[in-house]
Amino acid sequence: MSLRLLTAILSFSFVAHFAIAQVLVNGQTFTNGLSIINSPSPNTPFHAGSNIPISIEVSGNGKLPLSATTPGSELDSGYDSLEIYLVSATVNINVTVSEGPGLLTGETGSVRHLNWPLPSCVPAGQYNLTFYEASQFERETLFAITPILVTIENASSSEKCTNGTNQLESQPQPSSPLPSSPFLQNNINPSLTITLSGNNIFPTASPVSTSITLVVVTVGTTTDTTGENALTTAFTSTWTTTAALGTQDLSGFLPVNASSAIVSRMVWLPVSFIAGIWVAMQLLEIIIF
Repeated sequence: MSLRLLTAILSFSFVAHFAIAQVLVNGQTFTNGLSIINSPSPNTPFHAGSNIPISIEVSGNGKLPLSATTPGSELDSGYDSLEIYLVSATVNINVTVSEGPGLLTGETGSVRHLNWPLPSCVPAGQYNLTFYEASQFERETLFAITPILVTIENASSSEKCTNGTNQLESQPQPSSPLPSSPFLQNNINPSLTITLSGNNIFPTASPVSTSITLVVVTVGTTTDTTGENALTTAFTSTWTTTAALGTQDLSGFLPVNASSAIVSRMVWLPVSFIAGIWVAMQLLEIIIF
């Protein structure tokens, strides 16, 4: 298999951008604002007439003072408002779940809870439980919109919802969020790309700041049958290659494919690492066969 063909296969198989509007880590949905949604998790099903339990971490997992949850606190980082709506463009419905300051001011501590009674009139379908957050982060004004996809089950909906309904807003709605949550540990979204330069068969990559090392260790035996008695000898060989890895300037790169999601920050895995794996596989094939 030629390196050019291998590069093409890897390009179509592994190139992807994972930059998304929110990140799910250990069951928590990190928004591109200050709030972290504990529940519900994306794709959770609910039945009309039952309750939707909602839990929101408002202290950035302990990184914000509790006074930051008071609207108008005048801190460098804090909330101005946090509201929730159940929205579906498919069934043309927009239902208020929580509006006004009550969600932020109704409890103390770092977590806000809401056990919202889902109206029995809500038709079956997929909805966005949408969180609207107005806040400040290090004196930067934010307006983050975070949709959590949920499924509503309703086998007998015939009535039309009238209480708490609002006009359906056009999509997508304007917002001014952070590139990603300030409370994520690494605050990056991984991606992988491969590029070719001119007619060169070897891919090119920009310099990066850190490196990783790939070590291939081969253990085998050799048998000498030239003498009267066969002599078997065990051996170990090691082959090492170093590839750079880290964040870098993306200018000049032409991704093989692109995501329709908003791209924030990305980590690029250099092609030298992929090529190193291919070379190691070829060496192993030679040694074994």
